[in-house]
Amino acid sequence: MPLKRLAARAAGWLTTIPYRIPGDRIAIGPGLLGNGRLRIKGPGRVVLGADLNAWSHAEPNRLITTAPGAFIRVGRNVRLNGCTLIAADSIVVGDDCVLGSCEIRDHLPDFSLTGRPYSPRRARVVLEDNVWVGGQVSILPGVTVGRNSVIGIHAVVFGAVPANVVVAGNPARVIRILESAPEDNPAE
Repeated sequence: MPLKRLAARAAGWLTTIPYRIPGDRIAIGPGLLGNGRLRIKGPGRVVLGADLNAWSHAEPNRLITTAPGAFIRVGRNVRLNGCTLIAADSIVVGDDCVLGSCEIRDHLPDFSLTGRPYSPRRARVVLEDNVWVGGQVSILPGVTVGRNSVIGIHAVVFGAVPANVVVAGNPARVIRILESAPEDNPAE
């Protein structure tokens, strides 16, 4: 869909994306719901799937790319409620996810005060389908969160999260195993 048609359709509630977005840097699927609190910034590419709900109650939703080759993809039927995604490489959010006021980043900034050369760690972050991320959660570079998992409030996720679990704490650890749905276990 041409950007001008999209902008005209979105007028009135998607006020944070300027009508003059250059090129194909941002792609927005049909059915986007928002209240003017969606911020997309940076030189990279952002792709938003169909039926995205970006209606934020407190903090704005921020999708930020820090490099021209950076990529953020948010799947279909995803709910964003004050989340921040910062990508230097790539962040992929699967379908049917719910993201509270969390921060997800695929790189760590240069905190070095030693004056020595510093190479920030960059590693792709993936949230598989149907993941729920609570408020004030931090998901760090290289993390993959398995489908149907829940990240509890205030958790700090450093490593991989298996499918069908609840994790919480700092560092996040499995506190409960969820019963998997029949489609997750084809042998049953």
